[in-house]
Amino acid sequence: MSAAAAEVETVAASMTDTVATRLAAICDMIHAHRASGTPISARQAAAISAMIDDVAATAAEGGPRAFRRKRRMASARGYKQEGRRLGQQGGRGAVIVRASHRATGRAVAVKSLHRRSGGSYVGDVLREACFAAAGGGHPSLVTFRTVARKPGTTDYSIVMDYVGPSLRAVMGDRGGRPFPEAEVRRIMRQLLAGAEAMHGRGIVHRDIRPDNILVGDGGAVKICNYGDPPCYDPAGTCAYVAPEVLVKSADHGALVDAWSLGCVMAELLTGKPPFVGEDEAHQLFKIFDVLGRAWQALKPQVHDDKAQLWRARQQRRVGRRNRLRELVPEETLSGEGFQVLKGLLSCDPEKRLTAATALQCPWFTEDVDDAPVSGRMVTVSKIGAMASKSLSLAMSSIGCALGLLRPKALRV
Repeated sequence: MSAAAAEVETVAASMTDTVATRLAAICDMIHAHRASGTPISARQAAAISAMIDDVAATAAEGGPRAFRRKRRMASARGYKQEGRRLGQQGGRGAVIVRASHRATGRAVAVKSLHRRSGGSYVGDVLREACFAAAGGGHPSLVTFRTVARKPGTTDYSIVMDYVGPSLRAVMGDRGGRPFPEAEVRRIMRQLLAGAEAMHGRGIVHRDIRPDNILVGDGGAVKICNYGDPPCYDPAGTCAYVAPEVLVKSADHGALVDAWSLGCVMAELLTGKPPFVGEDEAHQLFKIFDVLGRAWQALKPQVHDDKAQLWRARQQRRVGRRNRLRELVPEETLSGEGFQVLKGLLSCDPEKRLTAATALQCPWFTEDVDDAPVSGRMVTVSKIGAMASKSLSLAMSSIGCALGLLRPKALRV
């Protein structure tokens, strides 16, 4: 390695450590308020917002900079809502609207969280904003802009760049038709690059799925939504949850995102999720039925009699043979592509490909027609056209929460 390359790596590592450290400090402040039951005041929220802006700047600029605490945060009045609300979900009351910045005209998405009893989840808003800011404007992650407050209230919102419809909406517009391998490769290159950037900064998404991936006009895809979600949402999240999470293994991290990306890849290729169960137990059966039994490799934390009975029953019903190639035959996916898919969908986390390792597979490195995601915005044919027709659905799925693990012990 040349001296220049080594210096670049050293600077990048320093930046990553700085982002992770500041992320930890902010999460600790929010957690301290939550644990003590002490509400976050407007002055404290402004200070935390300033720290979040510094995290975003450090991540985007590629180097540390000193905190710049500001007394006043952005005002929600600086944004003009365009059209009706795009969605409202669940008990957290996540509301997303498309808006424009009055001064610049920039199209943005504004997300706020409201309790049914009134008021906002200030800590949750700041926490989600913190993780979004750590994305640092990576081309495959939705860009964080700021935290805004409605003057005279405790209503806070997260302002992000407006992108376009969800990948789920685009897939719906196609009528469930599978994507060609070349398009899947372009999409997966971007998603894996985004995941690699998140993981490099100590962030684990835990709920990557088509609903939480947005598609821009030029065909660029971006991972979005940094909330605090139910892992086992019966509405469909379970289909993308890694098996080690389903068995409640205490030892899991960034590789849960690799599994989710494998599920997304399989769905793009076949038009449907590879494993769809009715609940957690049935979901595990669906996974083992295709990939073979792998109970011990998952380090399960479920040991009650009911779980053991279920395990014994599945061992009789499920074989050890991996049948993934039957779901995705050679006419659908080449051998090099299947190497990536099989690596992402390994039941054993220790054998699963990381996002960074997957990007080094021949399926990506030997393809000369696709430009690197960092080089230019990758155009995905057909997706761009679909995106322009689906703008009204653009942020309809963003309010579905996403779980993020803090670096190592960074869990709020």
